[in-house]
Amino acid sequence: MPGSVFLAGDRLALWTVEPEDYEFIRNHWNRPSNRRMTNRRKPLSDGQIASYIAENDDPRAHFIPCRNGEPVGFIWFPQIDDVSGYGEIGYWICEEHRGSGYATEALQLAVEYGFDDRRLHKLMARVFEQNKASMRVLEKVGFQREGRLRSHYYVNGEYVDAFVFGLLREEFENSR
Repeated sequence: MPGSVFLAGDRLALWTVEPEDYEFIRNHWNRPSNRRMTNRRKPLSDGQIASYIAENDDPRAHFIPCRNGEPVGFIWFPQIDDVSGYGEIGYWICEEHRGSGYATEALQLAVEYGFDDRRLHKLMARVFEQNKASMRVLEKVGFQREGRLRSHYYVNGEYVDAFVFGLLREEFENSR
């Protein structure tokens, strides 16, 4: 299903995204359990996913984490500023694969890509305050909570806070 292996870890590999993967991304990103944690309010079609990937700063900054060639989630860089050396990262793991450590391993691989291949100085992520599992994943990889965006997102009929997490290259390198 996915393209080719781009980075490999112990249990997972990050594969490139191909048009054949849009259905997988759509089917899982449209699920309420993923959508409500990634600020997606409208249903996504394969065409919208294709446009999102093609119009993003760098279409190569989208990956499908796979275990033994089977997709378990999606990880992407919605923003990369090569001049400032800054990147933002987002991710989700399919509901049936949560709790297996896949998010942590996929994020670790994506961070390596951001710092080693893209030579970024800093990575950041935004997490809704109710998404405790994602905060734990970020902290396991070395991200630190840097701030709170108060009543910043409208999710499931209410305004929610989001936390901003950041990781500097030197912090990541010192943790290796």
